[in-house]
Amino acid sequence: MDQPAATRKVVVANPSGFHARAALKVLHLVREFAAQVEIVLDRRRASAADMLQMLALGAGQGQELILEATGPQAEEVLDALQSLFAAKFHEEDDGTQNHP
Repeated sequence: MDQPAATRKVVVANPSGFHARAALKVLHLVREFAAQVEIVLDRRRASAADMLQMLALGAGQGQELILEATGPQAEEVLDALQSLFAAKFHEEDDGTQNHP
């Protein structure tokens, strides 16, 4: 993306990091909006429409990600993603969090 229409900073707050279940939730959420989203960690980019790219970022707990979106619903998708990250991907609610 050359000129993102909208950006947000989020922090990976859940102890398991940005793992497969979290990436799948992001993928499903992004598909609900008319927008293209990229996730940036350091200088590496991943399409939020591609599970393997997102997982390849290897984002762990406490790492800051930049979300960039373009398209008619860029702001809306970023608002929804920001809420999803803040809620730790709802893992405490659905019993999918990792236990030590």
